[in-house]
Amino acid sequence: MDHLRAFAAVLVLLYHSTQLVSQAIDPALGWAPDRWLHSSNPAATLLFEGHTGVALFMVLSGFIFTIGTLGKDIAYGPFLRNRVLRIYPLYLVLLFVGLTAASQQFDLMLFLRALLPLSSFGPVAVGGVWGAMFWAVAVELQFYLLFPFLLHLLNRHGPGALVRLVLAMVALRGLAWALAPETLDVNGMTYYSIVGRIDQFLLGMLAGWVFVRRARPRSAPLLLVGGSLAVLALLWVFNQLSGYSRPTWWRMVWVDAEGAAWAVVIVALTWVVGSHAGRVSRAVAAVGERSYSIYLLHFVLVSLVATHDALWVRIGGPVTSALATGLVVVLPLTVLLSWLTYAAIERPFLRMRGTYVRDARPAVAADPAPGPRSEPASDAAPVEPRAGVPGR
Repeated sequence: MDHLRAFAAVLVLLYHSTQLVSQAIDPALGWAPDRWLHSSNPAATLLFEGHTGVALFMVLSGFIFTIGTLGKDIAYGPFLRNRVLRIYPLYLVLLFVGLTAASQQFDLMLFLRALLPLSSFGPVAVGGVWGAMFWAVAVELQFYLLFPFLLHLLNRHGPGALVRLVLAMVALRGLAWALAPETLDVNGMTYYSIVGRIDQFLLGMLAGWVFVRRARPRSAPLLLVGGSLAVLALLWVFNQLSGYSRPTWWRMVWVDAEGAAWAVVIVALTWVVGSHAGRVSRAVAAVGERSYSIYLLHFVLVSLVATHDALWVRIGGPVTSALATGLVVVLPLTVLLSWLTYAAIERPFLRMRGTYVRDARPAVAADPAPGPRSEPASDAAPVEPRAGVPGR
């Protein structure tokens, strides 16, 4: 899973680098539909729509929590304590750095909104560039508040309960669109809030249920190829339709299509690859372990590089130069800084976490008794997601 975290974090970093640095090089580019980066090459659209790394992280969270706790009950207090120890130390440090860096713009309500998991509602950039990524952390924290109850539903009533929840959320978002198609903030509902993102967490939980309850099929490699091609195809269509900058009705279900494709990739990749201990694999996993720092810090460094043309790597046109700048300048700087913040701020608090799982009461017949793979490694060391979510 750390390898997928690394991929998601680097994808979002390169997405923001490509978008912002290319706009700095050529002001004719921008966020409007006619100025958005487009390509007929699916590999390029993966980069131009690299905000999909957010969806990957959301689905991963649901998947990882579920494979570590399926068939178990969660002690709510210890679970939330672990989540606070995971998320808040670095989050608070960057929040206070951002607020002091722009102290003349201090607003008490925005501060309280950021302090609580509410910064995904309303303005998203509390603390300027330092808080540009806070909205996604807020969505993640809101999911944490719900997860023990969602797990109980899954344990007691099987996957159908979560499928019904997904369908209910699709219907409610569709109703919101029907009531106010001209004024509805589609990005605010589907991209920046739990109202849209909850489906991706639920799809991750369903993927975790499949991984635990079902044996690895012989077609797992084909599923991995199919899921990967589905992700590329969906992002290509999204790019051709200028989906982010021209929101419309189909965005009400886009989060589900995107999340389902990533869920297939996650399950199939876990079946096919398993765990590897090679040197390259360990290096990539180490990057994934620090992906929360990378996610929170990268936008600060992208913004710094975008405003200093001496740091740009000029190769070809503005888009190629921006991508090269992201790879050669932004990525190494962000990884180095993240190594420091992980060691100094994150890891000491991670070591304070404790157990929060316990044996569940007998499940109903619709949800068979958990098999051997449904057990975490030990009650003292349940599977813990190590990273937040990227995107803006």
